Amino acid sequence: VVKMFIIVVMIFAICWLPYQGFSIYLYHHSDISSSSYIQHVYLSFYWLAMANAMVNPLIYYWMNN
Repeated sequence: VVKMFIIVVMIFAICWLPYQGFSIYLYHHSDISSSSYIQHVYLSFYWLAMANAMVNPLIYYWMNN
């Protein structure tokens, strides 16, 4: 159970850290928000963050076998 908890927390951090870091960076450097590629970067980090909800059931299934 502890091993599964550690893996879930690590996957959560891996999925959400880029999105949160990008949000903090964008807050302090708002001048880059007008760049053409920023929307693609944002969507990539957003999809990675939302993928955490998809990965959790797979981790639970994999760890319970």
